[in-house]
This record gives sequence, structure tokens and C-alpha cells, in this order.
Amino acid sequence: MKKIIDERGRLFGLISIIDVLVLIAVIILGFAVFTRFDVRDNPLTTVNTVPVTYTVKLPVVREAVAELIRPGDNLYIETRAFVGTIKSVSSEIAEVTESLLDGTLVLAPAHERYDITLTVEVQCSFSNGRYYADRVFELNANAEYMFQTKYVYTTGVIMSIDT
Repeated sequence: MKKIIDERGRLFGLISIIDVLVLIAVIILGFAVFTRFDVRDNPLTTVNTVPVTYTVKLPVVREAVAELIRPGDNLYIETRAFVGTIKSVSSEIAEVTESLLDGTLVLAPAHERYDITLTVEVQCSFSNGRYYADRVFELNANAEYMFQTKYVYTTGVIMSIDT
């Protein structure tokens, strides 16, 4: 009767244990690729499009930046995905936290800095309660992104999303 593992490390004298382990690893990887453990909704297959209006806050921007943002400009994110057309722009003097000599903190107006609020409209695909602008970018409230227009590149936060 043959031994299960011979003196050369082969199973039944035919195949190496390392070959068996590699074959098992390949089978597991193949299974993982074909079943895709983290399957998510694919917004590219949806056909439901809805108009969405959302607001973006651009905090503490320079006066020059505030003057370059105008209604009618197209808005993009850093990956160059189109995320809407700016419908209205409002600005107010930015307030920042300052420390006084006694160590207390106060809100003080920032010199030549503004908080800009944009109202943006876009057609979004809708899938399982999620809105996708340009069919690839998911709109998330309270998320910070790098937004850009033709002349401006700045950080902003999506404050609210309305349908």
C-alpha cells in the first residue's frame, strides 16, 4: 500500500502538495471573480431620470473666486463628471473661529473671504433611493468634494438634495 505523502512530498506519489494548494487558490479566486462579493447597483443600467435640485456650500473662499462663479455655469467634480448647472449664487461674509488673548474663542468675520451657496439643477438617474448625476456620480448630502467650473476649482459641501 502506498503512503499518502511520499518522501518527495507528493500526494500518492503523483502530485505535489504545493500544486494542490495553488489549484485551490485559483479555484477560490475564480469563484470570487465570478460571484463578485461586493455587488452594487449599477447606475448605468437605470433609465429612470428625475430632475434634482441641490445646494452646495463653498466655505471661506476669496473674493476673486466668489466673483467668478455665476448662474448658468456648468459644475463638475474632480473626475470631470458633470454634476449640474448653477441656477443661483448667494454669498455672505465668512466667519471663522478666532482666539482672543485670554484664550476664548469667538466667531469673527474673515477679511475678504466669503461663504458661497450654490443652487444646482441636474438630471439624475435614480436607483434604489440613490441619485446619480451624469449616471456615474452619486450625490451624497454632507459630503465634501472638489468642485470646478470653467474658471474656479474649489472645495465644497453638498448641503441638501431636493427632488
